[in-house]
Amino acid sequence: MVELSNEARELLTRFQTQNQQLQELTAQKQNMEMKKIEIDEALKEIEDKNEIYKETAGLLMKKDKEQMKKNLQEEKELIEMKTKKMNESENQLKEQMQKDRSKLENMMQSQGQSNQQNQQNQ
Repeated sequence: MVELSNEARELLTRFQTQNQQLQELTAQKQNMEMKKIEIDEALKEIEDKNEIYKETAGLLMKKDKEQMKKNLQEEKELIEMKTKKMNESENQLKEQMQKDRSKLENMMQSQGQSNQQNQQNQ
């Protein structure tokens, strides 16, 4: 069994944390994509309607069609901006994870070779 150095243990812990962050980011992106799809469907739905109603506190309230379209478009743009930022964060995280993975693999190989040499010398 290979004993990990403190540096390797810290790197492994950081890598595991980054992996969890990546999973959370992926879930958030999927959630944003679902919201975007719902907004696109709502925009299509209201296009051929004369009267628009929105549920508010369990009641259906009549809304202005053009204002509703504008609100949905603004919400869609906000989601697209958030998704873009998430993609940037995801790419940075993946890049850092790749660097950390390489460092960790090199450390483990070096340590494994050192252990083999120690065993041969005994």
